[in-house]
Amino acid sequence: MHETFLSEQGTLQVPVEILKELGAKPGTPFRWFIRGDGSLYVRAKTKTLDDLMGMLKPRNGKTVSIEDMNPFR
Repeated sequence: MHETFLSEQGTLQVPVEILKELGAKPGTPFRWFIRGDGSLYVRAKTKTLDDLMGMLKPRNGKTVSIEDMNPFR
Protein backbone atom coordinates (compact mmCIF):
# COMPACT_ATOMS: atom_id res chain seq x y z
CA MET A 1 0.00 0.00 0.00
CA HIS A 2 1.21 3.51 -0.80
CA GLU A 3 0.28 6.68 1.02
CA THR A 4 0.57 10.26 -0.22
CA PHE A 5 -0.54 13.58 1.21
CA LEU A 6 -2.27 16.58 -0.28
CA SER A 7 0.13 19.53 -0.63
CA GLU A 8 -0.61 23.14 0.32
CA GLN A 9 -1.06 23.82 -3.41
CA GLY A 10 -3.75 21.12 -3.68
CA THR A 11 -1.65 18.54 -5.54
CA LEU A 12 -1.06 14.84 -4.95
CA GLN A 13 2.02 12.89 -5.93
CA VAL A 14 1.50 9.43 -7.39
CA PRO A 15 4.16 6.96 -6.25
CA VAL A 16 6.64 6.10 -9.00
CA GLU A 17 5.96 2.36 -8.58
CA ILE A 18 2.31 2.91 -9.45
CA LEU A 19 3.17 5.12 -12.44
CA LYS A 20 5.51 2.41 -13.77
CA GLU A 21 2.87 -0.29 -13.29
CA LEU A 22 0.35 1.82 -15.23
CA GLY A 23 2.80 2.67 -17.99
CA ALA A 24 2.12 6.37 -17.35
CA LYS A 25 4.45 8.96 -18.83
CA PRO A 26 4.54 12.77 -18.62
CA GLY A 27 1.33 14.08 -20.20
CA THR A 28 -0.70 10.94 -19.43
CA PRO A 29 -4.26 12.01 -18.59
CA PHE A 30 -5.86 10.69 -15.40
CA ARG A 31 -9.63 10.51 -14.92
CA TRP A 32 -11.10 10.82 -11.44
CA PHE A 33 -14.47 9.37 -10.40
CA ILE A 34 -16.35 9.36 -7.11
CA ARG A 35 -18.44 6.23 -6.77
CA GLY A 36 -21.85 6.07 -5.12
CA ASP A 37 -20.33 4.68 -1.92
CA GLY A 38 -17.97 7.68 -1.66
CA SER A 39 -14.85 5.80 -2.76
CA LEU A 40 -12.49 7.32 -5.28
CA TYR A 41 -11.58 5.63 -8.55
CA VAL A 42 -8.69 6.96 -10.66
CA ARG A 43 -7.94 5.72 -14.15
CA ALA A 44 -4.84 6.45 -16.20
CA LYS A 45 -5.65 6.82 -19.87
CA THR A 46 -2.62 4.97 -21.25
CA LYS A 47 -4.25 3.20 -24.21
CA THR A 48 -5.58 4.61 -27.46
CA LEU A 49 -7.93 3.00 -29.98
CA ASP A 50 -4.90 2.30 -32.15
CA ASP A 51 -3.39 0.27 -29.29
CA LEU A 52 -6.53 -1.88 -29.17
CA MET A 53 -6.69 -2.57 -32.90
CA GLY A 54 -6.40 -6.26 -33.72
CA MET A 55 -7.11 -7.49 -30.17
CA LEU A 56 -10.31 -9.26 -31.14
CA LYS A 57 -10.15 -12.08 -33.63
CA PRO A 58 -13.18 -13.04 -35.75
CA ARG A 59 -14.92 -16.30 -34.88
CA ASN A 60 -14.20 -19.09 -37.33
CA GLY A 61 -12.16 -16.62 -39.39
CA LYS A 62 -15.40 -14.98 -40.59
CA THR A 63 -15.61 -11.20 -40.84
CA VAL A 64 -18.68 -8.99 -41.29
CA SER A 65 -18.72 -5.62 -43.04
CA ILE A 66 -20.15 -2.52 -41.38
CA GLU A 67 -22.87 -2.45 -44.03
CA ASP A 68 -23.92 -5.98 -43.09
CA MET A 69 -24.12 -4.96 -39.41
CA ASN A 70 -26.57 -2.15 -40.13
CA PRO A 71 -30.10 -3.43 -39.43
CA PHE A 72 -31.73 -0.41 -41.15
CA ARG A 73 -30.45 -0.78 -44.68
